[in-house]
Amino acid sequence: MKFEITNDYKNIREFLKEELMLSKKNIHTINIDKNNIFLNNELTNMYKELKIGDILEINLTLSTSNYLKNNEKEITIEYEDDFILVASKPFGMKTHPNDNEIENDTLVNFLIKDFEYLEPIHRLDIDTCGLVIFAKTPFIKAKLDYMLENKEIMRFYSAIVKNNINTQKISTNIGRDNRENNKMTVTKNGKIAITNILECEKLNNGFYKLLINLETGRTHQIRVHLNYLNNSIVGDKLYSKDGYKYDNMYLGALKLEFIHPIYKKKIVVYSKYKKVFENTKFKNIDSH
Repeated sequence: MKFEITNDYKNIREFLKEELMLSKKNIHTINIDKNNIFLNNELTNMYKELKIGDILEINLTLSTSNYLKNNEKEITIEYEDDFILVASKPFGMKTHPNDNEIENDTLVNFLIKDFEYLEPIHRLDIDTCGLVIFAKTPFIKAKLDYMLENKEIMRFYSAIVKNNINTQKISTNIGRDNRENNKMTVTKNGKIAITNILECEKLNNGFYKLLINLETGRTHQIRVHLNYLNNSIVGDKLYSKDGYKYDNMYLGALKLEFIHPIYKKKIVVYSKYKKVFENTKFKNIDSH
């Protein structure tokens, strides 16, 4: 992998520790192989000084992912570079398996065939479509995990509902529903959950499209908060009363924005499923 150095470092070891957040063990593993570090196209060692503008090339395959491979479905990759992959998860597909040795029909399984290491940094509900971010190396996963935790990755969702709703911040506690174990609910004893309704657009068929982003990431958060406002997502079979009428639940993670942890440039990614939520395409909803 190649890195364009954007700051001065005492040596390559310092860069690996501070910028890539590699452990001493991983740095030691890299250092064992004396032929895998190149600086400005010349073979070098771990103690070489780095200057702004230098090009560092290094082998960072430190571990592999343990998922079964499945070639039966092609998944749309919306963005990819040496470090990060963003794919669009279809409706009705799990993000990753609960049991790596048995399950082979999740998003990860359909992508892993081309990679030694590929790990999602977040998940979407099985019924939610849209963008999932994957790290292609362990050190990038650590950086993306940090960025996600510190709200440096902006994830925007679209949801289709039946009633108008004002732009607002929804802040409640969410916890497990005592009556139905597979559901979450607004409760005094749960964890804080904050959802921002940014836009509400009336569609030409009487439905409304919401633009939403999250300040927290609780299980079923958007679904629970919209149900709390008596405006459940169309097709939500768990939280709405007529979800059974629709083939899909119309909630999608359709846009991502973040500063690339290596390239330091703004990345904006859209999902192909964005068209499903557009005004002229929403007639594709299959009500019975």
